[in-house]
Amino acid sequence: MNLVIPLMSGLAVGSIYGLVAIGFSMIFRAMGLVNFAQADIMMIGAFLGYAILAAAPGIPFPIAVLGAMIGAAILGLAIERVAFRPALKRGADQIHLVLLTLGVGIVLANAARLVWGADPVVYPTPLTHEIVRVGSYPLPVVYFYIAAATPLLLIGLQLFFTRTWLGLALRAVADDPDTAATFGIRSGLASSLSFALASGIGALAGALYAPITYVSFDMGVVGVKAFAAAVVGTLGSIPGAVLGGFVIGLGETFGGQLIATEYQDSIAFAIMIGILLVRPNGLLAGARR
Repeated sequence: MNLVIPLMSGLAVGSIYGLVAIGFSMIFRAMGLVNFAQADIMMIGAFLGYAILAAAPGIPFPIAVLGAMIGAAILGLAIERVAFRPALKRGADQIHLVLLTLGVGIVLANAARLVWGADPVVYPTPLTHEIVRVGSYPLPVVYFYIAAATPLLLIGLQLFFTRTWLGLALRAVADDPDTAATFGIRSGLASSLSFALASGIGALAGALYAPITYVSFDMGVVGVKAFAAAVVGTLGSIPGAVLGGFVIGLGETFGGQLIATEYQDSIAFAIMIGILLVRPNGLLAGARR
């Protein structure tokens, strides 16, 4: 079996899972909430990138991605303020909050269907069809954007959480909200910032994933495997989210090559089950900071 192309494909798809999983972990870390709307925010981000490229043909792809991230971050902030903060103030428990995230996701999916239609669309950029040969192996150019974006994002998040006041405040609220409150750091700041950052990162994943496949109102199903990646890596851990993404992405890609591609989804969740039987709290349990 030729290993180079499945390896590169698995790493690229695993990076996408990891980026979406970072959003799951950030919100869980800040609020103890599993936000199933994260997957549909990724989808909205992909559509925002499509809209920018369609409205401004010839715009550099990184600029379109940045625009999608900003738009999705604003959307995430609005969702937190309009939907989740009022529910938290009224004392909603975790079950109702999770149901709320599912409802928000359904609304976003149907809103995308209303605005952009039910038919899948392809990014109107040459990048969608561009390939480059590494040796004798043809690889989509977008793989290299993904390869650059993932480590840059991790470095950026590390600097943000360790070198900026907002990042340190967010960590303080996540670790000990009562003590943070005595220093005047509001928990609302942490939840708003977490939603905005997670949504922007989700949009990055959607805009990078779209040239590999297509954009559709139901592409949020990718988020199910991204959630599995977050759980495999340890929910709440950003490095764990990326590690889990690689495990799921590589596992399903090579498993699909060995068995059949139609079983990739089953293989991904079989990997998750197998890991959790051995490491119930994820691969990085005990190292989450």
